[in-house]
Amino acid sequence: MLTVYAIETSEIYGHGRRAVIWFSGCTLCCKGCINNYLWEKSAGKEYTVDELTEMIVKLGDISGVTLIGGEPLQQGKELLLFVKKITKHKLDIVLFTGYELKELNEWQKQVANLSAVVICGRYIADLRDTNLFLRGSSNQRIIVYDKKLREYYSQECRQVEIEITEEADKFLGFPEDFVKEL
Repeated sequence: MLTVYAIETSEIYGHGRRAVIWFSGCTLCCKGCINNYLWEKSAGKEYTVDELTEMIVKLGDISGVTLIGGEPLQQGKELLLFVKKITKHKLDIVLFTGYELKELNEWQKQVANLSAVVICGRYIADLRDTNLFLRGSSNQRIIVYDKKLREYYSQECRQVEIEITEEADKFLGFPEDFVKEL
């Protein structure tokens, strides 16, 4: 079972329009983490690999899937099965992880190797930099395995996505500093 807090579509958590899966559960518990509500696995709902795959494929017009959390690589080997199924549907993977690549076990390495892009490293509050692209602190790295994407991921700019609906405004990204400027 995979424990998921939310699934949304976005254009700022990687290249193109993407399904973004927010996994719950993280034992890394980085000080200052903006997603600390996702540390508890109980924050999410459990799905089988097939259920989650079907939900993503039904979204239709997406270029790939972004795995974020919480800590996606603490989901167990089911995450590897999910990634294999998703890539068979010609969807690429962007993986956000607090781990460094040298810390990964064998199945976690396989998830990283099947990803087009990996954003890795613990969030360190003392190294926080709000001008970084897709990272919160300067120690975190973007590793681009798909050569066609290297130019896109070489930019350094802050992104925020705002969706205005009748119910409420929805912010995606890391908007706290941006919102203060509005």
